[in-house]
Amino acid sequence: MGMGGIDPSGLGRSLEEAMRLLGQATGAGTVQPGGPENPPAAEEMVGRGAGGDGLVEAEVSAFGRLESLVIDPSLLRAGTSAIAQYVVEAVRAAQDDERTRRAETLGAAAAPDTAALARQLERVSEEAFRGFDRMISDLDAATRRIDRR
Repeated sequence: MGMGGIDPSGLGRSLEEAMRLLGQATGAGTVQPGGPENPPAAEEMVGRGAGGDGLVEAEVSAFGRLESLVIDPSLLRAGTSAIAQYVVEAVRAAQDDERTRRAETLGAAAAPDTAALARQLERVSEEAFRGFDRMISDLDAATRRIDRR
């Protein structure tokens, strides 16, 4: 049983656009409206650090997720407590490095034009409202047709 006038695809696009704009407005993105998207390269979002005078090396990806950990075998004689301390030192250094790189990379991008984002968000919100209104009207009409049968 088709409902004729309901086209949720346009509504979905409006909602996707609203989510994208909200992400930009809240700082999740730093792209100018209508501008090209230039996400940082993956290697720019990697942090590297060392502990125990370089005997432990850590690498973290974006937002501090540990990707690799290398422990020099000569450290095994130092005992687990020392190894744990050096691992923590290396991971924290890698996380600090990643955070610094991310701040530099994202800080280098132009800040979003919040007024333009607000206007676009208002437009998308209005489109979504009209889409919801049309969908509700179509559902109401379909319900009335069903009730008449």
